[in-house]
Amino acid sequence: MTLGRRHALAALSGLLLWLSFPNVFALDFQAWTGWVAWIALVPLCWALWGQEPLDAFRLGWLSGALFFTLSLSWLTNVRPMGLAAIPAWLGLAAWCGLFVGVWGAAVGWVSRRQVPLPVIALAAAWALLELVRERLFTGFPWVNLGSSQAFNPAILPLAAITGAVGLHFAVALGNMVFFSLLIEQRLLLGFARSASAVLAVALLGWGVQCARQQMAVGGQGPRVKVGIIQGNIDEDQAWTQAYRDRVMSTYLRLSDAAVKDGAKVLLWPESSFPGFFNEDAAEAKQLRAYAHDRQVDLLIGSTLSEGEAYRNAALWVAPDGDTLSQAKRHLVPFGEYVPFRRAIPILAGAMAQLGVTDFLPGSTGPLFRLGGLRAQPLVCYESIFPALVREADPPDLIAVITEDTWYGRSAGPVWHASQCAMRAVENGAWVARSAATGISLFANDQGQILQPIALDQAGYRVAEIPRGHTTFYGAHGECFAGLLLLLLAILVGWERWPKSSV
Repeated sequence: MTLGRRHALAALSGLLLWLSFPNVFALDFQAWTGWVAWIALVPLCWALWGQEPLDAFRLGWLSGALFFTLSLSWLTNVRPMGLAAIPAWLGLAAWCGLFVGVWGAAVGWVSRRQVPLPVIALAAAWALLELVRERLFTGFPWVNLGSSQAFNPAILPLAAITGAVGLHFAVALGNMVFFSLLIEQRLLLGFARSASAVLAVALLGWGVQCARQQMAVGGQGPRVKVGIIQGNIDEDQAWTQAYRDRVMSTYLRLSDAAVKDGAKVLLWPESSFPGFFNEDAAEAKQLRAYAHDRQVDLLIGSTLSEGEAYRNAALWVAPDGDTLSQAKRHLVPFGEYVPFRRAIPILAGAMAQLGVTDFLPGSTGPLFRLGGLRAQPLVCYESIFPALVREADPPDLIAVITEDTWYGRSAGPVWHASQCAMRAVENGAWVARSAATGISLFANDQGQILQPIALDQAGYRVAEIPRGHTTFYGAHGECFAGLLLLLLAILVGWERWPKSSV
């Protein structure tokens, strides 16, 4: 096969991976995108097979860089970044492409050696690399392979047992099996190899059925009506009095409508409070009075001031006027803080001259008690990190508040919103999501997206939320990832172990 053909196959996989997620042809929750993911890696495997690891790395990086360049194009809409948005977009795509490059090198290495069960080994390698990307240097788990299955009820329940890592593994395994059957039949030659692939698929299917049985115990007990509010107001504006009045009148009007429909808990988006709530602004007193008069719990997004420092927080206003805050724990690099600022004096001085102030991260606190539901608040970017929900006790409700106006009208807000289905299934809890300009929605504990409010629309929705139930993943975390790591170590070690001569 010529080098040009290999490049074309690698690029084709990059395009197929892009089409596996919400994209310009699917700016909505459409299931067909997830099915593309099951064949997206096949052309890349074809290009990689038999290559030296370094050459395979380059091909893998090409495919990954193209995929992420297309998938992260919404970064150019981030107005505060100005012209820096373009190099940030391309740099981040190049960085994320490195993980596909490493996997490509692994494919090349395996194809030139006698690794036992190569189909399973390469699927495990992909899943573990996704986990590394989720955590390395604060992590960036955007458009990871398993999240393509957010709208696929045939496989999504597996996340209740394995977490997202199990979905990464399942989709990568499907690709490797397709590749071995259609192109490189030697991968499944021999009883042990073919039987192991069949067994792995069967075990994943058994896991899905176990998860479905686990889900059946959910939804018991009394329900609480929760309202999500979407004001459709671009929050990237100065806090003039006219803007503050507009925000309060819009959100209070929509909240009144939700209360008339029985809502006892109301969610407003991230940064929806037009000021510093903890500085006793007039709007803060107005909200305390509103919660008391309507006897509702409010969860709002507000910036909190601490001298010359700030925190981006979810703020609970109880009917009795008391408040409790949970500051955002996982901040956005360059959006909410400048990495390595304190370690590099020149950078610190430049940021000070420009008047750039970093937000301070929060720490995990107790669950909020919203209308009697144990609620875990997540602020925007936090909702794509599975581990953040598990830092506290198992919740009944995952309350996501976000802004999302930075993405513009692109696939960004669609994929971001789809992660509610993943978090709901992983933790056996409903998700309520309130976004400034969309997409606001509910997701039940089976991952079904309910009552979405479209982009650039104002409105509210009310749903009855039941108690949650504890899942295996919620209780035990990344056990499946540990098993994959152990399995991969055994398979690679087996190949490298000296064989005795007969």
